[in-house]
Amino acid sequence: MGVYWLQGVHMIHCSYNSLWQGQFIQPDWDMFQSSHLCAEFHAGSRAICGGPVYVSDKVGHHDFDLLRKLVLPDGTILRCQHYALPTRDCLFENPLFDGKTLLKLWNLNKFGGVIGIFNCQGAGWYPEEHKCKAHPECYKKISSIVSPDDVEWEQKDFTAEFRNNQLFAAYLHKSENLHLMKGSDKIDITLQPSTFEIITISPVYGLNEKTKFAAIGLQNMFNSGGAIEFLKHNLDKKAVSVDVKIKGTGKFLAYSSIKPKEIMLNNQRIQFEWTSDGVLKFEVPWTGGDLSEACILISN
Repeated sequence: MGVYWLQGVHMIHCSYNSLWQGQFIQPDWDMFQSSHLCAEFHAGSRAICGGPVYVSDKVGHHDFDLLRKLVLPDGTILRCQHYALPTRDCLFENPLFDGKTLLKLWNLNKFGGVIGIFNCQGAGWYPEEHKCKAHPECYKKISSIVSPDDVEWEQKDFTAEFRNNQLFAAYLHKSENLHLMKGSDKIDITLQPSTFEIITISPVYGLNEKTKFAAIGLQNMFNSGGAIEFLKHNLDKKAVSVDVKIKGTGKFLAYSSIKPKEIMLNNQRIQFEWTSDGVLKFEVPWTGGDLSEACILISN
């Protein structure tokens, strides 16, 4: 247990310090080692922290599979538009050693939001001894709930309108599940000690009476929604289509209630996957750092 419990303390300090320091600086979430036993736990938080991502790996000791979920081939990252903050329901709780509270962090992307949920229970500060000590009785499986309403949409003008959206698509990165939910709906989350889940939350747009669409982002990246740099819905009497500009490479994920007629990516028609539950996927190649442009023709 000793290898793990201090990692949660580190994460709690970063998140609650951001609540204060974010009012006048860009919070920094510190480095981590990609080869550490809790590296993925740290990487999930850095992906949505809104700040820089850097590691302190020993030379030759790198987990490149993990780093590729954070960093693109040119060294850039899918950075959130705000700095990560605890959700309101855990602000005055104790996610370190009350034995019941998960740390929940929210942040914003250009066309949606993201929530990270982390089980940091198992240690805390002992004021009498001026040091952190383990609370093994709290190092256990914990459950909580997550909702699109946990995101503070009003913190950016370009996301404020999402507060009144009727429907959202919520993608759980670790479990690879996609849910449709109203803003007030809740998802039950249960996490083992020192584990996490990241939920990308995207507004679902009703393009016509039959067609609903939500762009999620790159499925292979922790901050999936950070890959979407441009999103436009085209509605006319002849066709319904969606234009997306994508940063990065990997499998692009979206929700479409109707199977698209075709998808053009960088002016070439491509193959795609679509299932009856609305899950749409297609591959986006690396373009040397340029944005990939996709046109999704849904109906004509």
